[in-house]
Amino acid sequence: MEANRALQHPLAAALYIVLLLLLSRLLLPLDQQLGTVLFFAMLLPFFFMLLRWPNTPAALFAGISIMLGGKLIYAMTKDPVTGLDETRYFEQIGAFQGISDFFPYAADHIVNQWNDLSAYPMFGLIYMPFYKLLQLEDTFSIVMLNSLLLILVVNGMYRLNEGYFSYKMPEEQRTRFHSYVIFGLLISPAFMLMSSVFAKDIACALLGLYGAGLLLRRKYVLFLLVLLYSTGLRDYAIVYTFGFYFLYTKRIRTAAVVMVAAMALLVMLIGPLGLMNSFLLVVFLFLSPNPVNPGNWNPELLYRTFEALWMTGGLVLSVLNFIRFKETRAFYIIAFVLLYTYACTLVLVGYVSISGRELEYGLGTVGDNMVRKKLPVLPLLYVVMAYSLVWARQWFQPQSLPSKQRSGMPYAGS
Repeated sequence: MEANRALQHPLAAALYIVLLLLLSRLLLPLDQQLGTVLFFAMLLPFFFMLLRWPNTPAALFAGISIMLGGKLIYAMTKDPVTGLDETRYFEQIGAFQGISDFFPYAADHIVNQWNDLSAYPMFGLIYMPFYKLLQLEDTFSIVMLNSLLLILVVNGMYRLNEGYFSYKMPEEQRTRFHSYVIFGLLISPAFMLMSSVFAKDIACALLGLYGAGLLLRRKYVLFLLVLLYSTGLRDYAIVYTFGFYFLYTKRIRTAAVVMVAAMALLVMLIGPLGLMNSFLLVVFLFLSPNPVNPGNWNPELLYRTFEALWMTGGLVLSVLNFIRFKETRAFYIIAFVLLYTYACTLVLVGYVSISGRELEYGLGTVGDNMVRKKLPVLPLLYVVMAYSLVWARQWFQPQSLPSKQRSGMPYAGS
């Protein structure tokens, strides 16, 4: 892995992506299925040689193999255009003959409707060049673009953890922690599904991580540009973007102030019912689709329900670690604060949606597709899972309990 460091350069990665797209342009018109298989095969050099990863070959090979296998299955069995948003995104391709027609439309929309941006032209700025430059016209090609973005999401999460994750952890477990996060995100059924439909969710997750990374590196101008664009895709992008920033800078007090402000806003607009729903929604971020519901065990939802069951186990493990290991409490507290703040945001979004349709709002009412809306914070959920699994290993190693006083064990970030 270290031997490939020289190749891990942004310019090399960009050139390879261009080459990948050009080859796809030649292959797809000949045979769509064969072209798709070759596209995914050509992602392997990009994944292993041009992106920086930890020395965890088992997690990398197993994760990318499962991810690509799942993508091919979805590509052959699932229609990427099923909902209203997906249909409108795809129809936008046929509405414009070329990039030169679309860009003036998107620019006019941004200039004249900057206070009420629509995701349709904003997301179009990502996928329209892909479709028009390669002269693609099918719904299927979005799977390739979203798969590339998903790999960048996983790599972006690793880079943030590698560079900025400083919560206490047994130092010899740090590589294992990275492997858990990478493997989990690569095989995540939620990410695998949403990257197989014509949707903006993978792009939103990537921009949230990228925006947080820019702010951590103090690239303020680029950060503002990314945040403005992210807000055009999803109104509340600022919440999860700053959430990742607060996580990696350990700004627990600032995060707590934001959480209290979000709670106060819910009480003002909805009342105590809003707070109760936000607590329920924090659990729902882990426990969705609900495994208790028999309907969620049908073939279409089966894998995501397994993921929810696994996440629920991780939530229980987090509580047990919090009780037993005081070294973990700083991380779990800020993670809860960030997730609860995001839950408050989703409750408010759901309330606005229900009120707009003049429907009754009650306890447990969500009001929107929250399985999709949780995607921007799914990387955080897998970080919580990985952190919990790493500390859970200490339960079975009493001779080296994570206490400086008893063992002198070094900590990452201590």
